[in-house]
Amino acid sequence: MLGLYQAVSVDIDQIHELTLIVREARQQIFADGVVTSTAQKKKIMEEFYGAEAPQEVEVQPPEVVSTKGSGSRLPSRVEKALKLKNKPMRQCKKCQEWGHHDSRNCDKFKEKEMMRSRRNADV
Repeated sequence: MLGLYQAVSVDIDQIHELTLIVREARQQIFADGVVTSTAQKKKIMEEFYGAEAPQEVEVQPPEVVSTKGSGSRLPSRVEKALKLKNKPMRQCKKCQEWGHHDSRNCDKFKEKEMMRSRRNADV
């Protein structure tokens, strides 16, 4: 409704004319009070728009959208433990222990490096 008023906002006479048309339409629609039957509503809408409603409306269902990241879930602690248990053991070449780490992420080596860095920082 506001869009119509913005379209004719240049000329005050057009604004008054549009206001009269809207008032007349409102009186036609709400003159009898509340319209309850669908036949009456259909008749009023057809008179207002000046065209008949189609007998059959074809509506297609929307296309299925797969959003990014849907369906992912966080594994539980039990699932993480089972997955780690099924992994093959590796022998770390730095500490010579069998486990789930290698020389790149050896905890003992990291501890030694941290001790060295602390000593160098203190000096």
